Amino acid sequence: MECNCKIKHEKERQDKEALNLTEQQRQEVQIYAMVNKSVASTTSSVQSSFHRRHLPQNCIAFSSPEGRKLFTEAINSSNNYMQIYFPLAEQFITQAEPAFCGLATLTMCLNALQIDPGRLWKGPWRWFSEELFDCCTSLTVAKERGISMSEFICLARCYGVLMEEYRATSDFSLEQFRDLVKRTCATSSEIVVLNYSRQVLGQTGDGHFSPIGGYHAERDMVLLMDVARFKYPPHWVKLSHVFNAIQRVDPSIDLPRGLVILKEGAHAAGCASNVRQLIHYDKQLEVPVVPAPQQCCCSLSAIATHRMADPPL
Repeated sequence: MECNCKIKHEKERQDKEALNLTEQQRQEVQIYAMVNKSVASTTSSVQSSFHRRHLPQNCIAFSSPEGRKLFTEAINSSNNYMQIYFPLAEQFITQAEPAFCGLATLTMCLNALQIDPGRLWKGPWRWFSEELFDCCTSLTVAKERGISMSEFICLARCYGVLMEEYRATSDFSLEQFRDLVKRTCATSSEIVVLNYSRQVLGQTGDGHFSPIGGYHAERDMVLLMDVARFKYPPHWVKLSHVFNAIQRVDPSIDLPRGLVILKEGAHAAGCASNVRQLIHYDKQLEVPVVPAPQQCCCSLSAIATHRMADPPL
């Protein structure tokens, strides 16, 4: 006959094992529930996200068979309005934020024109990057709502860039637009930047900036090098459609959109409102790096100058 103590200890051991097993099962159930919840959350997140958009039928993707055919025809044309494509292609970037189309386009174009920002980017290198455009409007505001055409022009001027600006008002004609496109696309020293409405082109969203990367004269089409590459690829579109798109009024400033022509010419121009600007001697180019010739419209010195110029009330 077994000792009662031994039987008691054995029963306690079995109860403890059963309790441990129950606790382990409970933990496994909890872990399983947490995993399922995480998977469900991830699935829900994926369902509400996007990977690219399909171009509307009036836009031809650059890498499509027809897009490649247009490129080949344009570049082999006797007129060859594809000269600007190559410097832009060298600097083609994807905007870092969903609302940074203006800043990314300006970055891409100024680097394509080989303009020296006169400010350090990283290490010893002077190079345009979106975060360098911290005057005229704050990066926080630009990240939230983007920039207007007026702010785009202000930023370019802060870096001493030569430019022409055109609002697509009633006195700006399609023929004038076409002549400007032909002139700039036939050279590698001028870039047309469009401020247009995506909606007019049948695309999602509205206000956007894109540089023109070339012109197909026979088909009267331009190549838009869209920096929102996560959304749309570079694409060809009829010049007349683009003209309609730049005529759309920007509700934030109640003015029609338009275009800006950025020009090669300023060797170097750091932002005048930024105390981190560099003034030193570039031995390689044998040209001094100097600050921008114009003050930023948002700089304290510019505001003071305007106040001094204003007549007393």
